[in-house]
Amino acid sequence: MSIADRRELAIRVQRLRGLMYDIVKEQGPLVPEPLREGFQTALMQLDERGAYSEVTNALRLNEGGERVQQLEAGLNRVGLLGQSLQLKLRVVDWAAAHAYGAWELAREAGPPTGPDLDDDPTFNATNPPDDPDPQRRALWRRARKQLAKLLKTIDDFFESLISAIPTVGEAILEIKKALEAVLDR
Repeated sequence: MSIADRRELAIRVQRLRGLMYDIVKEQGPLVPEPLREGFQTALMQLDERGAYSEVTNALRLNEGGERVQQLEAGLNRVGLLGQSLQLKLRVVDWAAAHAYGAWELAREAGPPTGPDLDDDPTFNATNPPDDPDPQRRALWRRARKQLAKLLKTIDDFFESLISAIPTVGEAILEIKKALEAVLDR
């Protein structure tokens, strides 16, 4: 595996970090307000613990040596080398294009007025109230679903990566899955 391939994997880890922060910071209806502060704290704790840099540093080994051979053997075992790696990255890019496109449309429309029925625990489906802003709400719901799909797509790549590099990345995966669950509502 080339240094460029390992650098690309490290860049993808940093993009995941940025995506998670962007989702949590968004003031629209992506993350319910009561959960936003908890996610922000969890993401800051990941940074304080160096969770992302642990993964990226593990990928930035110098050429040659036993550690590089072990890393490459692990990456090969989970399909993160060569054509398999390129396919996984193209699939992530494809999902990202759809998710960011849907998110941008929702942002352009602006946040919906009124409370989000998906976030109301007292919502009665047999007698739903009138939705004052169904078009904007539909755009934000689509953005949430596309972002959840993107995070699920990243699962394949990221779970493979952390299984190839033991003892790093598990905390990131747990927070990512929690965020994914909140988006997929």
